[in-house]
Amino acid sequence: MKSTLLILCVLVCASATAFADVLTLKSGDRVTGSLVTVKGETLTLKSDTMGTLTIPIAKIATYSVDKPVAVFVKGREPMEGTLELTPTGDWKLTEKTTTETISAAKVDTIMPAADYEKLFLATPRPWEAWKGAASLGESVQHGNQEANTFTTTIGAIRERPAAPVFQKHTRTNFNFTALLSHAAQDGSTVTTHTLSAMLRQDYLLSATNFVFGLAQLDHISTEGLYMRQTYGGGFGRQIVKTPKTSFNVIGGLTAQHEKFFTGLSDETLDGLIGENLLEQFTKRIALTHNLNFYPNFTEGGQYRFDTTTTLAIKLSNKFSFTTNAIDLYLSNPPAGNEKNNITLSLGIGYTF
Repeated sequence: MKSTLLILCVLVCASATAFADVLTLKSGDRVTGSLVTVKGETLTLKSDTMGTLTIPIAKIATYSVDKPVAVFVKGREPMEGTLELTPTGDWKLTEKTTTETISAAKVDTIMPAADYEKLFLATPRPWEAWKGAASLGESVQHGNQEANTFTTTIGAIRERPAAPVFQKHTRTNFNFTALLSHAAQDGSTVTTHTLSAMLRQDYLLSATNFVFGLAQLDHISTEGLYMRQTYGGGFGRQIVKTPKTSFNVIGGLTAQHEKFFTGLSDETLDGLIGENLLEQFTKRIALTHNLNFYPNFTEGGQYRFDTTTTLAIKLSNKFSFTTNAIDLYLSNPPAGNEKNNITLSLGIGYTF
């Protein structure tokens, strides 16, 4: 009985090893694990015992992958097959009955074929694969005036592929802001609503440059604005990208149609200059800032801008305490309406 159990244990261990790839270093050490990706001159391997390892290819003596991989070579369509590292440092790819040696210098990326299919071939539903944060805040005032203001903001990004292992990929940005305020004093009440939703699609030309198209809808009752539709596009660039700081700028042209509560409406051609800043001060404290400035080319001297600043302090992995400052400005609102719509709020944020 004991010998039978021992044989079973040996077979289980052997089968577990058989499903993993074996990598031999030039020093003679052997590492067992599963391929994550090959990018440039490094290979990333996931080992059950040592976690995720990044190994320079120059230090590898032998390595082969039995499960199908996807190989991306500059100027060619993706190829799939089994892979082996040759003594010269190049890659030997076997597709069914065909074997080809590929120069390491021409390889952009290598990854498991299953991962490639998930990242590139699978199409998520409209509400899937988003990453971002949402916040809820409310302020209440009691005294001569009874007032309360509800604030919510959502900022989300979806990248395709989900892991940007290549320079060229797409990125969808969605932002939503809602400010709902109600005040009562001496028998009279005032209710104001501010709603703004923006969808921007980025197409990355390189690691730092991209072109974009956007659509935005605004309703700002304090400015007398019933509905503003904005459509446009332009060029963007990532100026700074570090583990703690990200800074992007955009510029372009937009066409706008505005309708006010007074019944007036206009159509204008505007420019667009914007920036986005993310500063991670500590693991728990982060600042985000967005600014979009629209100079009016149709009516010279007129302009508008919208800006949002959020300071978030993490309470847990998903929840945080947030402070929001939102400013929506229009230089030429109808008579009797304010140019500025400024809101400060405290609330709870959720990361998804």
